[in-house]
Amino acid sequence: MTSIIRLAGVAVLGSFALAGCQTTGVTQKLHTEMYPPLGWPISAEIGETVLERTRGIGSPGFKLEDLEFEQGGYRFFLPGDHYQIGYESPEGESIAYGYGNLKPLNEGTSIAGANYQLVAGPTDTGCTLKVSNLNLMNEDGKLITNWASNDRGEQPEKNAISIGGRTILSGSILGGSQAMFAVEVPEDQCTKRYKFANYGQTFRQELIYLGRSGDELSFKYREFSGNLARPAFSADLKYDLSESQTIGYRGARIDVIEAGNQVIRYQVQSNIQGI
Repeated sequence: MTSIIRLAGVAVLGSFALAGCQTTGVTQKLHTEMYPPLGWPISAEIGETVLERTRGIGSPGFKLEDLEFEQGGYRFFLPGDHYQIGYESPEGESIAYGYGNLKPLNEGTSIAGANYQLVAGPTDTGCTLKVSNLNLMNEDGKLITNWASNDRGEQPEKNAISIGGRTILSGSILGGSQAMFAVEVPEDQCTKRYKFANYGQTFRQELIYLGRSGDELSFKYREFSGNLARPAFSADLKYDLSESQTIGYRGARIDVIEAGNQVIRYQVQSNIQGI
């Protein structure tokens, strides 16, 4: 049963999930996503995708990279994942829900359940991780009380939670063990990306960076139907930077800012054409 905590006369649902948010879901639809956005300076390591175009059935989501953060003197880890957005407000705020994946990094501590949300407005870069119902336990299995209080002299609003237009300050609730707080996640670790359903109908094209030798850059182009690679639709590509800093394939144009045997940094001028 969801507990209701009253703080300063405001009724707060312990899970942060207001009634109605869960029922106003985001429907799946046929969609084409091209990543990264045009003109966005971005980096990729060897073996990573530089450019991709995906078409299939899905819904908006958040692509979260591995995240470590600190709260109240304790360190936490949230493994990277792709979250489907479950609610979009009339004002354009997007929310994805998660549970149970948070892990403590301090030796001798454990978590007895934790709800969280990834939240972003229509123009936000990155997202906000809002954590609720987090009970922290010591090595003896006893709840640690009041551990998330902000005692470092910071403005509480920096880590505050806004629920239903009201601001709830970060920290343990009423001196107890159940903590709620917010963590700002930058755009290089939290990106709005469509989450496609695996119905066997998703078609993806991608260009992968393979490294540099002298002035020569190597890439591989691949096409996937569902989760299966199509060997007949792959190609090994090489480009000479001494001729041009712009490379292209199947309509895509990419400006190479710098490239080495570990990382390429680039901007996309135009996206790859669909098949």
